[in-house]
Amino acid sequence: MPKTTQLFGYHSKRAKLTEFAGYEMPLWYTTTAAEHMAVRNASGIFDVSHMGRFRVEGQKATGFLEELVPTAVKTQPPGKAFYTLLLNDRGGIIDDLIIEKLGEESYLVVVNAANAKADMEHMRAHSPSGLVIDDRTGSTAMVAVQGPGAVSSLQRLTDLDLGQLKRFRCAEARVAGEEALVSRTGYTGEDGFEVIVYGATSERPDGAMKVWEKLAETSTPCGLGARDSLRLEAGFPLHGSDMDQGTNPYEADLAWVIAAGKRGFVGSEALEASGAQPPSKVRRGLVLDFGIPRHGFEVLGDAGAAGVVTSGTFSPVLRKGIALCYLAQGSSEPGSRVGVTIRGSSQPASVTKPPFYDERSYGWKRQKDN
Repeated sequence: MPKTTQLFGYHSKRAKLTEFAGYEMPLWYTTTAAEHMAVRNASGIFDVSHMGRFRVEGQKATGFLEELVPTAVKTQPPGKAFYTLLLNDRGGIIDDLIIEKLGEESYLVVVNAANAKADMEHMRAHSPSGLVIDDRTGSTAMVAVQGPGAVSSLQRLTDLDLGQLKRFRCAEARVAGEEALVSRTGYTGEDGFEVIVYGATSERPDGAMKVWEKLAETSTPCGLGARDSLRLEAGFPLHGSDMDQGTNPYEADLAWVIAAGKRGFVGSEALEASGAQPPSKVRRGLVLDFGIPRHGFEVLGDAGAAGVVTSGTFSPVLRKGIALCYLAQGSSEPGSRVGVTIRGSSQPASVTKPPFYDERSYGWKRQKDN
């Protein structure tokens, strides 16, 4: 039987459900396209309680994380959230994650649901004695509110001044009267927040349900379909599809998470060796003239096979098929023309670096008068 989140009672009555990462989750409430555009133009909410949430604390917490991830940890101030990677000894990507620094030696690590068990095992295998790594997934709920209207939707429920909470910052606050951790992060490309509601369990979901239902008064409930199309349109990779333990940060176009000059973390020696020369393949975006690309479709360059699609969908903003893929260096220059094999024929496409939308009109960088 699949697991359920604290908000399952709401979803089961209103949404088309699907199984994802061992959880029964909402796929959509109305349509994926409508929910997608609600986030791009107004505000949408997502139940992301299936994602893993690990509390790491103790006198050695900072040093432990410093040796675990390629991003600088010691220099992060309390109240900062940052994106980083878990790597294996070969420099391959075990998972991508958000670390939220709650205090000098107190952190919350948010990981992908499908990798939560493996991530915990990896972290505990590298942890020193006396360090507490506590799985808080079952005792908290997590709701994302995303879009240009996210601030107004959430602000009416909290005394926390969201105007002062900058991107990739976090703070504890009350939301709809419930104790919570609010971070200005998300997986859509838009401005928005993720709200972790403390003390919410499957047996006692009332606090999480209150937060969700209050947000639903001004934000559109959205399912996994829109979450996937939004993240792809923003060019955000999905672990297991667009990167895995056989992919390193240079290939995944995520080398920017590696702090300059940092050594001594898991996978650092392998990355130092691989970073000395350009990768043979690199993650890029594709915009198709016609057709919708899907995972596994072949990409053809002038010299033949150039790569493979790792994620593909129809973009509601562009009204075209878009994809993430890995391309050989000779075909990866933005603006290059390639072909994507769809049902036996090659469909022309342009190579690009995401996001796929015009950032003057969409996303957190949008011009505020639009």
